[in-house]
Amino acid sequence: MFHLRNGNAPSRAGTRSKPAFAPRRLPGALVAPRTAEHVQLFATCLGDLAFPDAAADAESLLTAAGLQVDFPRSQVCCGQPAFNAGHRAAARRVARGFARAFDRKLPIVCPSGSCAAMVAHHLPDLIGQPPYEIWELSAFLDARGASVPKLNSKRRLAYHDSCHMLRELGVRDAPRRLLKASGGTLVELPRPDLCCGFGGTFSIRQPEISVALADEKLSGAAAAEALVTADPGCLMQLRGRSERIGALPVVHLATALARGVAA
Repeated sequence: MFHLRNGNAPSRAGTRSKPAFAPRRLPGALVAPRTAEHVQLFATCLGDLAFPDAAADAESLLTAAGLQVDFPRSQVCCGQPAFNAGHRAAARRVARGFARAFDRKLPIVCPSGSCAAMVAHHLPDLIGQPPYEIWELSAFLDARGASVPKLNSKRRLAYHDSCHMLRELGVRDAPRRLLKASGGTLVELPRPDLCCGFGGTFSIRQPEISVALADEKLSGAAAAEALVTADPGCLMQLRGRSERIGALPVVHLATALARGVAA
């Protein structure tokens, strides 16, 4: 179903671990009804290359909610990395590819707050087209009143708000409600709104500050059994740093809801 690339990311010296490119994993055994509303799944670049399990878990959650999930095979990047770096012409070229891949008549669901924010707020102006109906995954599930399995019973979970998801989309409560519905007990971070230090190219241009922010975030989650985030960029940043220093597991929200944080 997913167009994925396998292999391992090259290692390099530094203060963060780079995630291995994940193997392909097909969705679980949850089956949609024969007649169901259609939605389109936008896996995102990191979902494709580094965290395909999270994209597959998102599909499982949508299927379990009674939806028929379409995965446009020609989907590409939304243009966010180039856009955030100020390369508007390059971002526009990539964004046009996104526009060709997705059907404007169907809603798009994305397991990434930052990519959903890019498509919602910046991509239409960039390519001169009307807005898309795009949802971040937890906001979509929460709005539909979707139920999730209780796979995190009695587990203490911390949740990290990604910058774009919180500030541009205004999504804060939906992921927390879903985690509570999964049986988890939320351990609130001292500064849940504080950036994890990824910030796209910021983590490359300012690595010392980036790592310090990640350390502060992980330290604030010390009382939890796992730290959950809904954005693959934050996941890459915090999991990479956590693995380097031996801190707690960092899990994508889709995985936490579909298979539990212990998956």
